[in-house]
Amino acid sequence: MTQAGILFNGQDSEVLNTRGLFFTKYVSEIEADEPGNFTNCRLVLEELGLTNATDGDCANVRYICECVSKRAAHLVSAGIATLINKMDEPTVTVGVDGSVYRFHPKFHNLMVEKISQLIKPGITFDLMLSEDGSGRGAALVAAVACREDILNGKK
Repeated sequence: MTQAGILFNGQDSEVLNTRGLFFTKYVSEIEADEPGNFTNCRLVLEELGLTNATDGDCANVRYICECVSKRAAHLVSAGIATLINKMDEPTVTVGVDGSVYRFHPKFHNLMVEKISQLIKPGITFDLMLSEDGSGRGAALVAAVACREDILNGKK
């Protein structure tokens, strides 16, 4: 959009053209602004070398960030909903780890909304922040496997 002159009057930024330099924290910061307020957006854009952004530019950048966030939340929610449906338990609590889930101002709500649409009727779920996902996850898997062995009479 910048190269087409739609954003920033065509003023280019090397950071915008370099893969991996528009960090996910920027998306969270931009979306943390209240509607119509572009304080965080302007700070992020200035950090990226774009100092003359208009309100229209900021609104467009925010919209792009919202689209990317929504897509990411929908992708992860599809996987979680599939697992919840496969488990077929009446109530499920899902531990979620990661900086996007932890810091993005809307990611949790986007996930809850999409999972609710995708799971079987009658199943309820809760998403909880799991701060040490890999360590706790490994312990949980071991505990479940051990319980299964005990229930199946194995030692």
